Amino acid sequence: MSASANRLCLDMRFLTMAVLSLRREVVPGEGPPSCDGGTVTFRADSVIADYRSDPNLVTRGLAHCVMHCILGHADPLGSPSRLLAEDMIAEYVLDSLNTPHVTVDGRDDRMYACEKFFRRAGAPAPELVEKELDEASQWQTDLYARMFARDDNSMHAESDSAEWRELAQQAVAEVEGFIRDVGGGTDAFVSIMRIRNRRRYDYRSFLRKFMTRRSSVRESMDEFDPIFYTYGLSMYGNVPLMDSLESSDSHRVEEFVIAIDTSGSTMRGPVAAFLEEAFAVLRQSGMGRGVNLHVVQCDEEVRSDDVVRCEGDIRRLASDFRLRGGKGTDFRPVFRYVDALVESGEFRNLRGLMYFTDGMGTYPERRPPYDTAFVFCDDRYTELDVPPWAMRLVVRTSDLAGREEAAR
Repeated sequence: MSASANRLCLDMRFLTMAVLSLRREVVPGEGPPSCDGGTVTFRADSVIADYRSDPNLVTRGLAHCVMHCILGHADPLGSPSRLLAEDMIAEYVLDSLNTPHVTVDGRDDRMYACEKFFRRAGAPAPELVEKELDEASQWQTDLYARMFARDDNSMHAESDSAEWRELAQQAVAEVEGFIRDVGGGTDAFVSIMRIRNRRRYDYRSFLRKFMTRRSSVRESMDEFDPIFYTYGLSMYGNVPLMDSLESSDSHRVEEFVIAIDTSGSTMRGPVAAFLEEAFAVLRQSGMGRGVNLHVVQCDEEVRSDDVVRCEGDIRRLASDFRLRGGKGTDFRPVFRYVDALVESGEFRNLRGLMYFTDGMGTYPERRPPYDTAFVFCDDRYTELDVPPWAMRLVVRTSDLAGREEAAR
């Protein structure tokens, strides 16, 4: 087993830290290897038989377990389709790398099957491939199980811990920074790791960052010291030693724009759920004087502008909201419209614009004078680029599921 670990590190040195972090043990009996995130357990009879047949089979089994840990495949109670999807992704990465001590027979068939399913799923993500496998026939899933299963999935545990996430990020950094090959063998690993490491953003926190910090003229009890105040009054009459501060910083959404992409591919459910979240943040920050929120709908042109200045406006918009548009996606009309509002005096201190969209459109060439973010509703891990002056957030429909049900 030590020799297999050494060969694996020699072939894929970016996995060295991951391999060394796992203990290896051999127990009597037959069966595939298993890994609980800390120890890889091999069965002696199977190791001997595999080594006699092809020494690479033992190294491949170890590499398969390590790849599960690196990719964060940690649910032993997942459905058979989910576990098979994870096996397919792990094997696809190893077959793509195609190194001397890890490659085993059947590579072309496995690569063909994986690429076919990945194309249909949209991305090599376990949850997407799982859905495609659920639609496959029983004989096909049985065939793929024989092709891709190399370990005992029932032992998966703790491989999505903070330690393994850090090891995964280190592996990607080493591949991208030092050993990425010209032939493209590591491209599959890097793209799948980007899916694994993709952060799930909380757009409510992002909206709070756009809140205007302002000074309101009112008594700040947090800064008030009653001891010195009353001492001054008792000693000198109406001359307090320290008066309370008459200003206080407060966080409140005052002037803000939410733009909604209403092109033909946009679904009402995610949009309504997103607005519900935005309104929840608005309520939490306080519906005081000066609130000026514009909800602008646009496809190829601006279709509507709903202004929110009070709780009644929120209730009205939430109860009677419908998408207007249905054509192509062009982001520029919204920016031209908002710039015109700024010039007309509708906005005096516009804090930012958040654009909710499900796809790519045409961006403005110049940076606007206010902060801008594009929030993409994307379930297929599409590489979505935005201009350097804009922020990008990606949410999934599952992140909006709770609010979507409420919106219905």
